[in-house]
Amino acid sequence: MKIYNRKYFLMGLLLTALGLTMLSVSFSRGFDWVGTTILTLCLIVGIILITRSLSEKMSRKDKINDMDERSRLIALKSAGAAFRWAEVICAVLLAVCLLGHNIIGEVLSVPMAWAFGIMFFTMLFLELAAVLYYERI
Repeated sequence: MKIYNRKYFLMGLLLTALGLTMLSVSFSRGFDWVGTTILTLCLIVGIILITRSLSEKMSRKDKINDMDERSRLIALKSAGAAFRWAEVICAVLLAVCLLGHNIIGEVLSVPMAWAFGIMFFTMLFLELAAVLYYERI
């Protein structure tokens, strides 16, 4: 038995192990519909990925799809959009926490504001660093 796509094989092993771990926890704590749905999905997707990684024909097709220019463009655009949305959401939550402390006087909003502020300025700094790096090349 030869592994043709190691990335999919490792992801499949991780998802299968996660599903089995969730199954053992569910046996000890009891089953609920959310946990059962998640563990079922983890097991099904993990087994499918392991099967695809062990098949030469399916692995070749997966590698060709991964190398496709359109797939790469979609991945880059979606990652950029997700980063922009994360920045906006973090900035809004920072503003809400600051307003919550100033208007209502909620003490718990101060540490949350610190956390959102650190995340927001880290994202801004990383974006600036990436722009400077790629503009220099």
